[in-house]
Amino acid sequence: VGASLGQLGLNVANDVFDTASGADDANVTPTQFSGGSRVIQYGLVSFRQMAGIATVFYVGAGIVGLLLLALRGSPALLAIGIVGFIVSIGYTAPPLKFVYRGLGEIAVAVGFGPLMLVGAYVVQTRGTLSWEPFVASLPVALLVMLILYVNEIPDRRGDARAGKRTLPVRLSKAAVIAGYRISAVAAYAIVVGGVIAGLLPIPTLIALLTIPLALRVSRGLEPNYDNPYGLMAIMGVNVKVHLYAGLLLLAGYAVVL
Repeated sequence: VGASLGQLGLNVANDVFDTASGADDANVTPTQFSGGSRVIQYGLVSFRQMAGIATVFYVGAGIVGLLLLALRGSPALLAIGIVGFIVSIGYTAPPLKFVYRGLGEIAVAVGFGPLMLVGAYVVQTRGTLSWEPFVASLPVALLVMLILYVNEIPDRRGDARAGKRTLPVRLSKAAVIAGYRISAVAAYAIVVGGVIAGLLPIPTLIALLTIPLALRVSRGLEPNYDNPYGLMAIMGVNVKVHLYAGLLLLAGYAVVL
């Protein structure tokens, strides 16, 4: 619940700060997966209301965090909570504005990977740290990062006009596509390497069944790179890569349990 509230706060705050910076207004080709929710732009929710909603979600996440500290208090959990808050609010909020500095992908990977899984592990083990949850979180971290990465491709012109220097804004088409392929290969290599090293259970190899989906995304990037609405189907498949790989990793652990 706490993690979900933090994610909701991030999503709403992202709309708020992208509207304040002009990034969402500068985007003339929004899609189902990119360009912000557009609720402010379409007049469905006011800017002030969105800021209030983000605040409520963050306060809720903070209350859950304090409760977990009271029940399972540990220095590790406190550190994870502080870093998580900085990564979340600093994603688009000044002065950090990670996504505007080409660091958004890293922030998302850290937040949705190690912070989430290691944080949950620390809560359930009353402060214990271990390499296993860290390694298990890395494939998830890379694949969720690639959702953001691909979703930024159709936004790159509007982002550039607003000074939002994401990696697709900074890098060439060839480099962006290569970056996707390298990151996807790394995600699956970590699963294999983790099993070989004895850090992950053998059944987690079932996550490799999502490789054909990742290949579909990889092959679809180049022909649709400059076609936001053609790319939309590819972005949908990319979301499934992360979702299914995560569920299969979970299934692998369930078999062991």
